[in-house]
Amino acid sequence: MNCFLKYVVSALFATPMIASAAVDLVTNGSFEADSQTSNTWNIYNSLTGWTGSPNIELRNNVAGTAYEGGNFVELDTYSNSSMSQLLIGASGQYQFSFWYSARPGTGATNDLSFTFDGSAPVTVLNGVSNAGSDHNWLNYSTIINFDGNGLLTFDASGISDSYGGSLDMISFTSLIPEPETYGMLLAGLGLLGFAAHRRKQNI
Repeated sequence: MNCFLKYVVSALFATPMIASAAVDLVTNGSFEADSQTSNTWNIYNSLTGWTGSPNIELRNNVAGTAYEGGNFVELDTYSNSSMSQLLIGASGQYQFSFWYSARPGTGATNDLSFTFDGSAPVTVLNGVSNAGSDHNWLNYSTIINFDGNGLLTFDASGISDSYGGSLDMISFTSLIPEPETYGMLLAGLGLLGFAAHRRKQNI
């Protein structure tokens, strides 16, 4: 195989890897954009990308550990609270995913729900207790047909006692490759066809 053909084949094999890169519309879904020292917690009006109503509790290795990284959030700060973020992007199908758990060492007061774009609330924790010393992280994942913008809101919906459900690793990723990746794939196929034609002429 000549050098030109090797280059074309390499580019062609690289193209699907580029095409598979997904666009995540959530800002700061892992909550690592805000600094919180290990073994501390604090309550904020808002976090990077998120607006609290009235506030959001950010924790780092306190009352449980994060699913990934150091930070996670707990809703039900001084009382039941919520947080929201407006998602804006290209329309199409998206994978919506997040990790959640009842707070460690609590009874069944950790109810947690979410709404998206005016939908009915979806409850992911309902009367769930956690007698352990750490989180029991569970994943919620679904496909959403997205029309270009929508408000994502998480709510503490259990007993308003300042002991709420925890959240981490929230994402909203496109399932359709960006238009430029199709162009790269077509260009790779075209180069491969040209190389094959040139090789045939040289035989």
